[in-house]
Amino acid sequence: MASIFSGRAGREAAIWGAQQLQQGENEAKDALDQGLGFAKDQYGKASGLFGNLADEYRGGAKLYQDALGVNGADASSAARSAYTTGTGYTFNMDQGLQALARARAVNGTLASGNADTDAMKFASGLASQDFNNWLANLANLDTKRATAVSGQAGAETGLGNVGFQTGVAKAGVSTDTAKGLSTVGQQGLMAGQQAAENRFGALMGGANLLAKGIGAMSGNPAALSNIGSNMSSAFSIFG
Repeated sequence: MASIFSGRAGREAAIWGAQQLQQGENEAKDALDQGLGFAKDQYGKASGLFGNLADEYRGGAKLYQDALGVNGADASSAARSAYTTGTGYTFNMDQGLQALARARAVNGTLASGNADTDAMKFASGLASQDFNNWLANLANLDTKRATAVSGQAGAETGLGNVGFQTGVAKAGVSTDTAKGLSTVGQQGLMAGQQAAENRFGALMGGANLLAKGIGAMSGNPAALSNIGSNMSSAFSIFG
């Protein structure tokens, strides 16, 4: 059983408490590291998927920008040379011209100059419409690529946020552990100080008892001898 004159129990309790705090800190940080590792894996997969999509749409997006002239005249010419008419373009052209011809024939103006003008307007309008449809399809690819890049950036940002939050959490764990270690250290110190005060109080009490005994028994040598023996036994607790 621990003695009130010894701070050993308090010091041992403080040491045990410090060990538990340190163990708790290590376990908490390990758990945070595991969570961060899982997040890295998941965000990495998401970033890779979005990156693959962005690569798939890259060619179409560049062709769209080239066609608009964003990357210069040469790139624009090259993009326009890559243009091909859409499905049904030839059929629509033939049908439209035949319809114009029949209308002119009915009106008796098939051989007039206006007939040729109307045919050129129709052909030009249909070609322009088809080219704009081609650009719209390219624009759709450009939009999809932008969305994929945004998703990839979001995944990277999410990973960065998780890393930051993990760092903050680990710092908080370290701070709480430091506070706990300070507390148990102070408790251990106070236990030692209390034990010292107990020893000092007992010593002073013994001295007072001795002084009173000597005063009361000064005429009795045998009594003085008994007091000496009792005091020797009492102070043996400090040994």
